Amino acid sequence: MADDDLQRLVTPEFWDEAYFWAGQRPPLRPDPALPFDRTLMRAFETWAAPAAGERVIELGCAPAVWLVWLAERFGAQVEGVEYAPKGAAFSRANLAACGIEGTVHEADVFAMDPLPRDLVVSLGFIEHFDDLGAVFARHLEFVAPGGRLVIGVPNFLGINGWLQGRADPEYLGLHNLDAMRPELYRRLAREHALELVTCRHIGGPDPVIVKADRGLPQKLVLAESRLRRLRVTERVDHRLWSSYLLTVMRRPA
Repeated sequence: MADDDLQRLVTPEFWDEAYFWAGQRPPLRPDPALPFDRTLMRAFETWAAPAAGERVIELGCAPAVWLVWLAERFGAQVEGVEYAPKGAAFSRANLAACGIEGTVHEADVFAMDPLPRDLVVSLGFIEHFDDLGAVFARHLEFVAPGGRLVIGVPNFLGINGWLQGRADPEYLGLHNLDAMRPELYRRLAREHALELVTCRHIGGPDPVIVKADRGLPQKLVLAESRLRRLRVTERVDHRLWSSYLLTVMRRPA
């Protein structure tokens, strides 16, 4: 599919002007004190840890905190792709501030040469497109034989989706909810003859993905946030309340 045929649900300006890291300054790393960051770190360590020296690329990488962590934690060779100009500049600055050697391409994922890598990471990317099959196929073009693909998306199909729909339905509309269904990735794995390493909800009852700043949704988000501070909730996952869906696939060697 040509890039011009893809229907994007967000623009580069959305990422540059409204993304959660706007206003922060390098160096930035995942924070183990934050429940979501801690959960995603554990997920990488369990299902998608790269070996030292393996080539890792993140599609839609800003602010490059996970590239920093994958390089520091595992010794991976990292690079990222970011088509929003401010996001690309911020990502380069963050790698430099953290002392990480790596490349950030200011480019469109659908227009650049997809040289194969050992681990392809895509967090919060695929759900912003209409044609999920075409976007998934493009992801796969970056995966080397024997390599792995990690796709993470927010889970707006349960409680947090209900909250987001009442707090800011326009923001919810920027997300393709079909990208949050585990059956999509199981089907895609079968169609592309991939090994499905895991496809599971993670993050526990955490409203970190919800954008709410007033009224009842905000009060419920604050209540859910207090619940999430309890460590016991980190492993209590369900499609109705977990904040994230994580899928890891392996391409045949």
